[in-house]
Amino acid sequence: MAHYNLIYTFDILSHMTRFKSIHFDMDGVLADTEPFHVAAEQQTCKDFNFNIDTKQWDSFKGQTANAIFSHLLKNYGNPKKQTVAELINHKTNLFLDMARDQIKPINGALDFLQWARNNHEKITLVTSSNRQIQECIINSFGVAHLFDNIVTGDDIINGKPNPEPYLRSLKESCSQADSALVIEDSKSGIMSALASKCAVLAIATSYSSEELIDSEPTFIAIDFKDAKLQLE
Repeated sequence: MAHYNLIYTFDILSHMTRFKSIHFDMDGVLADTEPFHVAAEQQTCKDFNFNIDTKQWDSFKGQTANAIFSHLLKNYGNPKKQTVAELINHKTNLFLDMARDQIKPINGALDFLQWARNNHEKITLVTSSNRQIQECIINSFGVAHLFDNIVTGDDIINGKPNPEPYLRSLKESCSQADSALVIEDSKSGIMSALASKCAVLAIATSYSSEELIDSEPTFIAIDFKDAKLQLE
């Protein structure tokens, strides 16, 4: 099995045994929810008569609903008639209706999460989704008790790729960036984590390993079995 460690030095190899905290993204890392997010966002645009270009959705991965709908409202809507909050609320309701009984974890993610909980001091969740969606997903998986703290899109001003989400997670969990590992799948999430000075393991769920290389994560894993092999 091929591995894609981008930095292969004695220092990094020894660092792999010194991670004290692991900070998980949610959508695309723990939960297979990206198709539901896209469907709910695009349906919201249709319901509000936005003439959108659907090709741009790939660039939205990892971003908060506020960032996405601020962009869409500015470019396709009418700020005098609609608000970002109104669009987010509509999208959230659509998402919950679509996904509530169909959300599935990424293959191997929950076993890896439990392994991480058993072997590291702090485990956190850092998601761009709002609190309502986060609670729906994490509660449906029955894993809320595994996290020391949770940061959602509702808790931050500047979403990914800004480092604020991971800086907040580090602060709330009393963790240090030089002993922290972030698990991410999106390019904006990788950029956010790297900007917060954390090591990043990119999981190839939303993008291929080859596509992820351009974002320069510390490690790349094709799945959670591969991720565990690289970190043990």
